Amino acid sequence: MSTTVSTGSAIDVSSLTKGSYTVSLSEAVTTKVQPYLDRADAVTTEINTNSSLLTAYQSMQTLLLSLQSATANLATEAVMGSNVFNARTAAMSSTGTAASDLMSVSVQSGTTTGSHTVVVDQLASAEVDTSATQTVSSTTALGYTGSFVLSESGMTAQTIAVTSSMSVTDLVASINGYSTYTGVSASVVSVDSTHSVLVLAGQDTNKPLTMTDVSGGVLSSLGMISSTITSTNTFSDTSSALNATGSFTVDGGTDGSGNKVPFSVSVTSTMSLTEVASAINTAATSAGADVTASISSSGALKITTAAGTQLSLSGITGTAVSTIGIPISGAANQAYGAQPSKVTVDGVEVDRDSNSISDVISGITLNLTSASASSTITLKVQPDTAKVGSAISSFVTAYNTWESYVTANEATNSDGTASSSAVLFGNQTLREASLDIDNTLTGLFRNNSLGGLGISINSGNDLVIDSSTLSSQLASNFTGAMYVFSAVASTSDSSLQPYGSNYSTYSGTFDMKVTTDSSGNVNGVSVNGDSTLFTFSKNVITGASGSAYSGLSFKYSGTGGTITVTSTQGIAAKMYQSASTYGNTTSGSVQSLVSSLESQNLLLETQYNNDVAAANNYASYLLSWYSTIESQINSYGQTTSVMKLLISQGLSSG
Repeated sequence: MSTTVSTGSAIDVSSLTKGSYTVSLSEAVTTKVQPYLDRADAVTTEINTNSSLLTAYQSMQTLLLSLQSATANLATEAVMGSNVFNARTAAMSSTGTAASDLMSVSVQSGTTTGSHTVVVDQLASAEVDTSATQTVSSTTALGYTGSFVLSESGMTAQTIAVTSSMSVTDLVASINGYSTYTGVSASVVSVDSTHSVLVLAGQDTNKPLTMTDVSGGVLSSLGMISSTITSTNTFSDTSSALNATGSFTVDGGTDGSGNKVPFSVSVTSTMSLTEVASAINTAATSAGADVTASISSSGALKITTAAGTQLSLSGITGTAVSTIGIPISGAANQAYGAQPSKVTVDGVEVDRDSNSISDVISGITLNLTSASASSTITLKVQPDTAKVGSAISSFVTAYNTWESYVTANEATNSDGTASSSAVLFGNQTLREASLDIDNTLTGLFRNNSLGGLGISINSGNDLVIDSSTLSSQLASNFTGAMYVFSAVASTSDSSLQPYGSNYSTYSGTFDMKVTTDSSGNVNGVSVNGDSTLFTFSKNVITGASGSAYSGLSFKYSGTGGTITVTSTQGIAAKMYQSASTYGNTTSGSVQSLVSSLESQNLLLETQYNNDVAAANNYASYLLSWYSTIESQINSYGQTTSVMKLLISQGLSSG
């Protein structure tokens, strides 16, 4: 590159002569301006050289970060985080209805592997009630006047006012206006042009609806409510023990002033149906509620309250309600009852409000979609070997890309000199990083750890995966594969467990002494009497920064004692550390070189700009000055001595 200056619009007097003297602008530029331009060209060459190095270092850093990213999820064994060895999957099979038709499953990372049995006995449902068929269209006035109270259990009841001009459609709009508060939505089904049905639905499963006429008997006229609950099961022998236990609360009964008076009933295993009816009557009398229980001629239990009041049950425990078959709600036409989901997990029966159950098996969410009491699902939680295999494949790709870069920067010509593309030929940082990473692999190939997983090195120094062998080994020796790649900490006491992400570089065994306070929180940690090596907060113990144990973290649930800890480093853990040491964008070795070159180029660019500016300024001055003396020469015919004086004065002043 050759830097030039601009002459602008100034007059060039280079060819002007007078007597025996030539006034040469080109000579002046060469002697006075060109040195600045030469310095600028030299600076440009240095900037270009630095920029080539900078690009090479940035590529090196990018590849190291890619290798670090590819090893990160293979490097740790902690019970938290994204460690791929903690990834879990669930396999399901069923003795009857296909398992996938009954439920789906999601499993958290780190969930304990093993098998469970699940029977979906019942799905949770929201209550849906319908009115009697109204002999008017959905837009024709019903002719009812009055008000009623409506809500879903746990929500805020609202009073719905009804006028004689309101149609079913108008009533739906009024009810839906309060849905945010009541948890109840309404809709209308047009049977035909002269018949319609009002539908009420709760928004939550296992939350019964409560509706009571306040005035005018609107709900009763609609056929929405019944003041009597009749059991769906009948008993030919009403005096024998039901062999059912549990309790329930009867809601809907009122006292003499119209105030609601709920009351609870308990059932023991020796009680008969007649005795249950008697227990209900006793409890109602004691509470002052207008509720009575009786046995029908068919052997059904009937619970009755005042007309226009809906009865319902809540607070249900045990098996008494289901054994007798008592409806939870006293809606006159119930399409779906508010009921919980019922599952039997590992032989234990549990009820939940929702069809999404996440608190029965730790780390597992059961999403129920259908019920089949005759189908037993076997749920097997196991490591997600496909995800591990994919992570190993990503690591191999990242390593091979890194090796290709190293090879390209070690390339030579036929005469042994560095190839023009080998920008970092002989570079110490590249050589050290390459040796550090390669030594990790060499050790593992020497003891056949990688070879045993089906990973080998081909003639081009690339890693190659035998997918069949890798899959087989992950299935049969998952723990062994984890030890090949991960940093693994194990303890002699289950009360001390790895916690968080383990990026420790420590390999070896040590004894940790832990003490706790009266609340069970850790108040002391030491190794060989040194209490500065670990820090702690409540029950989390962390290796102190700068100590040999930095990067190790544990969660403690014991009451104190001495525990032996063993930590090993696998290939991914070691490579993660190496890649971080050299490639880290804050503290890595390559970043130091990048920052240094960037700083140098900033200074060189300033120097270049200063040199070019000085050259341009001098050239502009010379052009202006030579234009001036041209005019003087032409006007006055100066002598040679005078011309020399003018020129020398001009050059010296520039």
